[in-house]
Amino acid sequence: MLVHAGIYLCVTTLMFQTVQQFQPTPFIDEIFHIPQAQKYCNGSFFEWDNKITTLPGLYIASVLFTTPLKFLFQSASCDVWHLRYINVLFNLINIVLNYKIIKKLDTGKDSEKTSKTSEISALTIGLFPVLHFFSFLYYTDPGSVMFVLATYLASLHGADKFASILGVISIIFRQTNIVWVVFAAGVKAANYLSDNAEISKIQVSPDLKDKLARFLASLVGALVRYLLVLENIRKIAIMLLPYGSVAFGFVIFVYLNNGIVVGDRSSHTAVFHLSQLLYCSLFILFFASPLLISSSKIKRFFDFTKKQTPLTVMLLVAFLYVLVQHSHVHPYLLADNRHYAFYVWRRFLGHPLLRYLFVPVYLYAMWSINDSLSTSGRTALWRIVYLICTAAVTVPHTLLEFRYFVIPYLFFRLNVKLRSESIAYIEFLFFCAINLATFLVFTRKTVHWSDLAEPQRIIW
Repeated sequence: MLVHAGIYLCVTTLMFQTVQQFQPTPFIDEIFHIPQAQKYCNGSFFEWDNKITTLPGLYIASVLFTTPLKFLFQSASCDVWHLRYINVLFNLINIVLNYKIIKKLDTGKDSEKTSKTSEISALTIGLFPVLHFFSFLYYTDPGSVMFVLATYLASLHGADKFASILGVISIIFRQTNIVWVVFAAGVKAANYLSDNAEISKIQVSPDLKDKLARFLASLVGALVRYLLVLENIRKIAIMLLPYGSVAFGFVIFVYLNNGIVVGDRSSHTAVFHLSQLLYCSLFILFFASPLLISSSKIKRFFDFTKKQTPLTVMLLVAFLYVLVQHSHVHPYLLADNRHYAFYVWRRFLGHPLLRYLFVPVYLYAMWSINDSLSTSGRTALWRIVYLICTAAVTVPHTLLEFRYFVIPYLFFRLNVKLRSESIAYIEFLFFCAINLATFLVFTRKTVHWSDLAEPQRIIW
């Protein structure tokens, strides 16, 4: 794993250096983040740009990173280069966390083949295009993801108090990460309940014929089940107490702050944008296509639609209803041609006819995602927790923003087992191709805005 991480660091640093040559000045959201970080580096912790809507986790991390460097290297400072390079290091750590999570979740144990596939998968997930590109810019995403993954890993290892501390740090990077703290807690509860499924198996033996004896046995069985359920509820409550304390603290923050967003809230009002779940499923289907699209899966999907025709029709109608009644279009999506979402919306998802032709694709995407999680051993309760948390971080947003789908994708991918080692290599090459394409678009393609002197570039 260290060899893969070293290669990743070298290649990403070369790409990073090239990006800096083409875009040496703050870009898009960086015009807010970089000056704010520089204020923190200068000790001005109480000066705040009201345009910034997230808590100062990234800026605190920047101070902790650059301060020791200033003592070691005279040239080190809180300039654009050093601030951006923090995200290269965050994503490097993410690869290690990916590997640790995959190994923890893997029931195949430590065969050489499994270990090799785990390493390739961890590296590939680290190259996930929407996240990897932000290694080159000063955005909150890599650091936010790092602490979310660290929270999940600590939770999987049963270090619940440590997980809750990491969860708090993740929230200081991005407030919506409270959802993934709840996800970690929900997964623990789901796993605990699935491991204690023997409660439902306590039944009266059919060999017991005497009616009175059967009646008494039924009473005893019911009492035992009741006591076991109560005992499990008590154990779950104690187990989830650290996460509950984080959630309670977050509720207090929301109450005192009069909302989740800090700073300017005009562009971040909560709505009921149910179509986001459809877009998210399509996003996962595309980036996980080596896993989610195969001839056998497509065949099983059509078998499902034939066997469950009424359910299929109901879901298709429901998706059409969602697109018509619960779709929102943010002004930024229509105006900002520096993001790929602008082009995807204009040419596909926002097209008057095409947007409805995607409905069967949404159905396949959701079926395939659920199928892959199910065949990878994730219980129905686990999948319900995942769906609720994904909805919680996507549905309230008006803006179609691919970055909102990053963590839902990561948790899906980390929890799905590959069908074969060859899939791991196909996925790796697929991500490399996308990363190369987006890198070339950023460095070669420019757009011009009348109110900005510098040429603008296209990012996720």
